[in-house]
Amino acid sequence: MTLKPNLSVKEALDFIAKRLDPIIAARLAGELGGHPWTVVLEILDEKKGFAKGYKYWTYDLQAQLRMITERLGDFGYPFDDKQRTVSTLGNELRIVRKQMAHMYDFSVEEAFRANDFCVRLLEHFDDAEGLQEARRIRHEALIALAAEEGVTEQVAAATATLPAGLVTAAVELPAEAVVGDGENEPEMVTPDPAVLVREPSVIGDKRLEFEPWTVVEVGGVDVLDNLPKKAAKEKVRATSVEIATYEGPIHLDRLVQLTAQSFGLRRVRSSREKKLSYQIQQAGLFVDADKFVWPREIDSDAWNEFRPNGSVVERPFIHISPVEIANAARFIKKKRNEIDAEELEVAVLQTFGRRRRTKRITTHLETAMARLAEDRWSEAAHVDYPASDR
Repeated sequence: MTLKPNLSVKEALDFIAKRLDPIIAARLAGELGGHPWTVVLEILDEKKGFAKGYKYWTYDLQAQLRMITERLGDFGYPFDDKQRTVSTLGNELRIVRKQMAHMYDFSVEEAFRANDFCVRLLEHFDDAEGLQEARRIRHEALIALAAEEGVTEQVAAATATLPAGLVTAAVELPAEAVVGDGENEPEMVTPDPAVLVREPSVIGDKRLEFEPWTVVEVGGVDVLDNLPKKAAKEKVRATSVEIATYEGPIHLDRLVQLTAQSFGLRRVRSSREKKLSYQIQQAGLFVDADKFVWPREIDSDAWNEFRPNGSVVERPFIHISPVEIANAARFIKKKRNEIDAEELEVAVLQTFGRRRRTKRITTHLETAMARLAEDRWSEAAHVDYPASDR
């Protein structure tokens, strides 16, 4: 019987969803006081400032993959090891699931890879019972791949299997940001603990800090070479949407870099950068006037959250949205009402792991702080003055 790649991928994803639910539930059973594990995602959404109203189900693969790839507050990464094996495989499957949801036309090789990710994930969880069926699904795809390529199964498996290893994300700054202005010079700065305080919840009473996406290689440079062909653009868009959902709001330049790295490219030429930027903007993501990309889950006009980070976290200050910086400033100002403008700027920089002010950092900070001035003008416009003062 001829293998139908999309049906093969669907079978694998449906099966692993059945296996992940009890694995997640068992790992968190002692922490949730009888609540279903989906309550964790509801709290995460609130802390991230996602739009309300989304209902999660324990059998939903999208919810399961979020649980095993995202930091769960004080629980950290309860399913991962030091090598971030689960996060890596989980991110691979997040992209595969996104492709499947958008009716991507998988090749036989891609079907085998997706099935292989499922097998390796269950191997990590020592799910002996589930592995038997997962390996059967993978083997059917391997037989078809070997026949298609005219090689042995061993050769087909060796050439098709991606390493599913962590790709070191090295997001490049624009040249003018790194030449002689100290933007990348090391600092050791941590946020003031006061900015991390939030209301108590099942997953702790801390504000969520910024967590960078774990870059995984989901294809080769040939995918980027084939833009704007249908299969290539669908794969690129699915990847960029998952990254934006995880990190957003995210600067367009950073998203382009992370997307390119997902296809084995470390340096992006301007011509390719334009192609990737176009595909990202065609993926249904909102790009604001400051070139920040917002996931569908966040209303950019209503978002009032911010994600502190220390200087050891790879996120250049100029790649933090002015909206996010202004949100942090409002929070600090509310907590320390007597703080003056200079002290406020110092506190905001510390919140995002900075102390040194380069020219570009100063300009970016001024852009963000100008939003506070807009707040004051807006408040003044709504003051009900006495008639004699009008």
